[in-house]
Amino acid sequence: MASSAERHDLLFAAKLSEQAKRYDEMGDAMKKLVMMKVELSPEERSAFSVAYKKAIEPLRSSWGILQQGKSNEEINGAKQKVIRIREFQEKIESDLSSICEEVMSLLDKHLLPFTTNDENRVFYLKMKGDYYRYMAEYKTESEKKKAISNSLKAYQTAIVEAEGLPPLNPIMLGSNLNYSVFLYDIVKARRRAMAVARRTVDAAVGEIEGKMLNKEVYEDSMTILDLIKDNLARWAADVPLGSDDLFFVLRRFSL
Repeated sequence: MASSAERHDLLFAAKLSEQAKRYDEMGDAMKKLVMMKVELSPEERSAFSVAYKKAIEPLRSSWGILQQGKSNEEINGAKQKVIRIREFQEKIESDLSSICEEVMSLLDKHLLPFTTNDENRVFYLKMKGDYYRYMAEYKTESEKKKAISNSLKAYQTAIVEAEGLPPLNPIMLGSNLNYSVFLYDIVKARRRAMAVARRTVDAAVGEIEGKMLNKEVYEDSMTILDLIKDNLARWAADVPLGSDDLFFVLRRFSL
């Protein structure tokens, strides 16, 4: 049984590592805490998420920059440069996969089976959807299809699990935000993504009027709502691709 002192020390080490921008050490501390198989507090849950997000974000950015460069060299017909860029990308992909697989293992083996908290469960399912989405960004062929399928399943389960949460709950809003981004960017189901985003905004706005909300929760919720609204405004300027029916879009991935 994990002692409160052990948990406190690991969380302190994680937050200290974050301040020093030593995200590998932050991840190591939170991994040890998560492996205690305990119900995480909101502060612990946030630290766990931040540790791995800070680790993976630079890799995703680097891969994207190289992907753009590779596309430019392909247009120019520079085959040798394309090969060199692809070799570099593969190294980054190996690091990305290592992080994603570690997150999945911690979620499946040490967090989801031991949570009885609705918010935690939605948060972990959203996180699972996110990391499969990250894998779908760089995987190809059958591995890409599998990542998309797993991401879709996690996001949709999160939505079902979130049905008991208030429309202004920031965990629920964050889950819907990321699900809509997944639909738009990865699946290319643009109208479906906009529908999810609009329903989320409408439900939340209807809840705001006449409600006395905790200041911190209110600010978190408004920040996420603004992101969803920004996406809607940007997406509305794009020409929708394919059918309105998600089923026909997903058939391309044999889900």
